[in-house]
Amino acid sequence: MHWIAIIIIAVWMLVGGVLHMIMPEPFFHAVPDGWPKLAIVYLSGIAEIAIGVGVLMPRTRAIAGLAFAAMCLVYLPIHVWDFFRTDPIFSVPWAASTRIAVQLALIALGLWLWQRRKISV
Repeated sequence: MHWIAIIIIAVWMLVGGVLHMIMPEPFFHAVPDGWPKLAIVYLSGIAEIAIGVGVLMPRTRAIAGLAFAAMCLVYLPIHVWDFFRTDPIFSVPWAASTRIAVQLALIALGLWLWQRRKISV
């Protein structure tokens, strides 16, 4: 399970981070109006790439797992907010519900990886 968690987090963050950098526009819908959309999308992409790389390195794996959980927790309100928007990111409610469930599972996965630091030290 340990390596599966590492692969899931690394791929999730590296692919997501690269997409933030090469195709930022689709992510603008998740940034509230009045906020600097491009800067936020780029900064979050950089953070995602850093976490994706960090989880691959044994020395930074635990803190990257915690950072992953924290970032997923920060993103969670965006998906909840989608239920109340007049122009939702996910046009069908079940897609937003699924995304919330996935976020909760990803938070748990990151915390699990962070807690493994006690086992592997």
